[in-house]
Amino acid sequence: MDIVDFWAKQIDLWNCEDKCCLCWEFSAPLVSSQINIVQSEKCCVNVFLTDLKFREEKVFNSTTGLTTSKKCVWNFSIYAMVQKELGINNYNEIKGYPISQSKWVEVFYPIINCLGCDNILDYCKILGRSIQVTQNGDAVLMHNYLDNYNGWKINYTFTEIT
Repeated sequence: MDIVDFWAKQIDLWNCEDKCCLCWEFSAPLVSSQINIVQSEKCCVNVFLTDLKFREEKVFNSTTGLTTSKKCVWNFSIYAMVQKELGINNYNEIKGYPISQSKWVEVFYPIINCLGCDNILDYCKILGRSIQVTQNGDAVLMHNYLDNYNGWKINYTFTEIT
């Protein structure tokens, strides 16, 4: 399974369907320390693929010792973030600024509302087969990450039975 290609195609589909009325831009810096060199669009939700891990799990027949099945397990993180200048309220810390212009209203809630628990990934359409998304969650709020990115880091585990 090509995780990078999957996410590039997934983001293309989200843009075609105008998912959550947001624009999406995909990059695969592969490690979080490279996010700050990605040339990205400030108005779109930037989706960064990082922290890739892979392992193969084999199941053996207890009598023959032969392999009966195997799983390819991919772990990775998706950062879904928007660039925002410093000094904007997260919600209502500084009085006199409208909550409607806070990061919660403009960034954090719209992204997690779109990518949260009911998010459907198009892996059958993209990969041509089903996979198990055995972990979809561990979403962590990211505030002023690398100075100006705000949004969410979401950890995923994809399991492909071969």
